Amino acid sequence: MAVRAFEGKDHAAAYWQFRVTPQELIKNLSLKRFQTPKQFSLALDVGCGSGQGTKLLAPYFTKVVGTDISPAQLEMASANSNPPNVSYRQCPAEELPFASGEVDLVTAMTAAHWFDRPRFLQEADRVLRPGGCMALLSYTLDMELEYRDISKALTDVCKEVF
Repeated sequence: MAVRAFEGKDHAAAYWQFRVTPQELIKNLSLKRFQTPKQFSLALDVGCGSGQGTKLLAPYFTKVVGTDISPAQLEMASANSNPPNVSYRQCPAEELPFASGEVDLVTAMTAAHWFDRPRFLQEADRVLRPGGCMALLSYTLDMELEYRDISKALTDVCKEVF
């Protein structure tokens, strides 16, 4: 089960005020295939918190959905200015409310360390369309990814990119 943090309104307000906005990370995520505005349909930002990173995806996708387990975080995300193609839903990272193969991009911006990673990776794999992309953005290297028989390769790629 995912860790439940930043759930109270005070925590959500502090998170909105003091969290480092991942603008630089998003800029680096803007791979060639995402540089044409609205070329892809759906981006999913899992563990979106108060939505700072979620709305940065808006220029690249027809629809962007941020999900979080915390109602207080989602209330904060919704209360702030959002582009019209951005929305939010409450759910755990391991139970995403999307059909199999529906999502073009799954991100978790400084949130994946809270997830039950094997269950989250399985769920991300389920919702991603063939050829879709997953980007786990983090401030740290002390994360090992565990998924099927490619665990070591995933972890090695993360360490190489960092």
